[in-house]
Amino acid sequence: MKRYENVSFQQKYSIKIIEDFFQKFPEEKQGRKNFKDKEIQNVKLLIYERIIKKGDQIKADCIGNIKEKTSPKNITITVSYFKKHG
Repeated sequence: MKRYENVSFQQKYSIKIIEDFFQKFPEEKQGRKNFKDKEIQNVKLLIYERIIKKGDQIKADCIGNIKEKTSPKNITITVSYFKKHG
């Protein structure tokens, strides 16, 4: 069996499209705060979906040691998969 410790999942994100939209239509920004945080959250959800699919693929019993790192243009989530022996 391969080792599945410290497997990293990375994805780039950009809020440029959202910022351009709000510059073009500033009236739409009213009441819409934290759009950057929501975009980061959406990207993290997509990464976690990939993590769970990978766990199903390798038939892991548990996912642990989750570490999230967010930089201005990239999100990295590192996880370890565990299997029961016996």
